[in-house]
Amino acid sequence: VMRTLVNAHTVALTSTADRLDPALVGRVADAVAQSSHVDIYGIGGSAGMAVELQARLYRIGINAHAWSEVHLGLTSAARLGDSSVAIAFSNTGRTEETIEMLALAKSSGAYAVAVTSDPSSPMAQVADAHLTSYAPGEYLQPDDLSAKHAQLFVIDLLYLLAAQRDFSRTTSLLAASAAAVAPHRRPLRSPARPRPLPSSKGTATA
Repeated sequence: VMRTLVNAHTVALTSTADRLDPALVGRVADAVAQSSHVDIYGIGGSAGMAVELQARLYRIGINAHAWSEVHLGLTSAARLGDSSVAIAFSNTGRTEETIEMLALAKSSGAYAVAVTSDPSSPMAQVADAHLTSYAPGEYLQPDDLSAKHAQLFVIDLLYLLAAQRDFSRTTSLLAASAAAVAPHRRPLRSPARPRPLPSSKGTATA
């Protein structure tokens, strides 16, 4: 079972990398870095992916919000404009609520990005740009974590590329956030000093 899982996760990651168009990912990262607002949508398991991307972008100064409830997501999507980016996550690309939010965001003027495993899916067809996160098959679907790891790979890539667009600002903001949470982290413990070995007479050596 362990070897099967390792293989599935490896295939998901390498296949995602093979299927991504570097130029397209770069254009999406540019749009995100230059945007006034980023809305990120996901329902169910994909909601966690939306939150992951939102947290990363927010830390580097990008005005990003994640929506997993359709009424709130639609409300936000209706307020977007042509300086905004909308990113939607759905492994199948067939989740109705997510499609609806992305479609409204696009009609409001936002640059619409779909992250799915199926380039022919309804959500991919709605989007201005589609990024493929490869799902290896029907094994353990719909709870196959390898599909989520493929989505996380896309998230990490977008985040790193967007962060590089203004490296000095990114490093400054990351340092500020690290300093803010530092008091809430326990310091590393000093390495324990080895105890002296007992002498042959049963007393400790010097």
